[in-house]
Amino acid sequence: MNFGVRAKFLIVTILIVAVTDLAAGVYLQWRLQAATERRMEVELARFARASRNLLEHGASANSDAWTAAAIDPLADQLGASFNARVTVVRGDGKVVGDSEVPLSEIAAVDNHAKRPEVLAAGADTCGLSRRYSNTVNTEMLYCAMLAGSPDVAGAAVVRVATPLETVGDSIAGIRAILVVGGLLSLGLAIGAGLVASRMMYGRVRELMEAARAMAEGDKDRRLPIASSDEFGGLAGSLNRVSEELERTVKELAAERDLFETVIHSMDEAVLAVDSDQRIISSNRSARELLSPSAELHGRLLLEAFPIPQLSEVLDHAVRGEARSIDITVESSAGLRHLMVRATPQGESGGAVLVMHDVTEIRRLETVRRDFVANVSHELRTPVSIIQANTETLLSGALEEPVLARRFLDAIRRNSERLGQLISDLLDISRIEAGKYTIEMRALSMASVGHAVSKSVSESCRRRTVTLELDIDPDLRVRGDASALEQILVNLVENAVKYGPEGGLVELGAVRQGSSVRIEVRDRGPGIAPDQRRRVFERFYRVDPGRSRHMGGTGLGLAIVKNLSEAMGGEVGVDPREPVGSCFWVRLAASVGDSDDDDDEFG
Repeated sequence: MNFGVRAKFLIVTILIVAVTDLAAGVYLQWRLQAATERRMEVELARFARASRNLLEHGASANSDAWTAAAIDPLADQLGASFNARVTVVRGDGKVVGDSEVPLSEIAAVDNHAKRPEVLAAGADTCGLSRRYSNTVNTEMLYCAMLAGSPDVAGAAVVRVATPLETVGDSIAGIRAILVVGGLLSLGLAIGAGLVASRMMYGRVRELMEAARAMAEGDKDRRLPIASSDEFGGLAGSLNRVSEELERTVKELAAERDLFETVIHSMDEAVLAVDSDQRIISSNRSARELLSPSAELHGRLLLEAFPIPQLSEVLDHAVRGEARSIDITVESSAGLRHLMVRATPQGESGGAVLVMHDVTEIRRLETVRRDFVANVSHELRTPVSIIQANTETLLSGALEEPVLARRFLDAIRRNSERLGQLISDLLDISRIEAGKYTIEMRALSMASVGHAVSKSVSESCRRRTVTLELDIDPDLRVRGDASALEQILVNLVENAVKYGPEGGLVELGAVRQGSSVRIEVRDRGPGIAPDQRRRVFERFYRVDPGRSRHMGGTGLGLAIVKNLSEAMGGEVGVDPREPVGSCFWVRLAASVGDSDDDDDEFG
């Protein structure tokens, strides 16, 4: 239940008055009860002393002293005179007189020798006790004193008792007076509280409405300062707080806009998570890289990206330790390599994850390592052979013509291989660096085919391989003349080199829609399916031992691929039945152009 200020003020006032009245009433009742009981104890002691004196005087004049017949009538008279119960107990504990018990029943009364007040009785002191009396069926206050020396051993005891209910009756009357007084004071407090709350409520309501308007965005609203009291001071303070808050909000809004602009303009993916590892903010790069179609805000990080390493590094960041890790994630663009930096967010207990996409860097590092390793290996072999043969010749083999010719022939072949390797490396470097000039024009495929046939005629002759051209004389293609010739020469020489001696190599071209497919078909051993997609990589060989023996550099097909793509085309390889391979190049067809330079291939 929600109480207003007035209700709370009244409730507090009523509670204070009620608690005060209750505490005062309880205290006064306790003090009055204690005083009343003390007064009763004093009166009982006086009654007991007077009763003892009378009983001693009466017993000394009677020869049958301290017998029930002699004592009980005196006890009855004393009880009536004092308006109290008077009991006389002999030294052996036998009751010989009681103002509340008839003489005929005295003998049946219990022995009182063990009663607390009897045991505590003295000649000048009163033995006191409070307990329930079975004889008169009520709570009693007892006072006992020693009296005379009877015939039996020990002194007698005179006991005077009065019901405690008289004390309760007195306290009940006082309690009624206290209750009436408390109710009157409570009523006065309620009245005073109502008057005071009404006086203050109007001012508080006015301040509250003005403060609500300010909180809802009314920048021009200010609390009125109508007085110099506490309400006026409160209004002034709230006005100053409102001005400071307005200034702070403007500064925070400007900082937030700047922060969001910077974050969303970053190429790096940025994620902010709270202490429960829930995503509270993400930039455009994070959504595009990790989850372009899903809503990230409010989701658990591991739910959005089930990567255990992220949770581990995030645990350290939440504890205040910045960490970095490298991870691999599956994105819409494929596998991506990310370098993740987790930084603690500060007092909020969260963390900020910055993810750098280093996929291309890692790929280039791998390419560089492989390139350096392959180039080193490819250069080492011919250089070693040249060096060894040269040393052999200098050691005396020059004097033996047969051996000298064989060594010199090996030096020549490896020198050519070394030169070809260097030439291919320069070509592929210029192509990848964009320094290879491509001049696109309309070319006659028949002219290109004849030029290629002339270039590879010597290679075909050495292996007695027949090159068969299957090209429509009117077929034209758009491309660079020297680049296209280099592509086809590389493909045909590979087919001649790796095909059987005396075999057949076919160079054909066919129009396919808006493009031309150029094919080089051989009847060699073919290429396994898992190796076809890699044959255009630099230094990749299907059969490394056989390729090196035949003088291959491992760069020819890589050059073919790069030159084809530089002309806007594509390359590939398909199997032939029953044996062999079909390397193909697809380039744009030329329609209606007449600017081809057939003489270039003449």
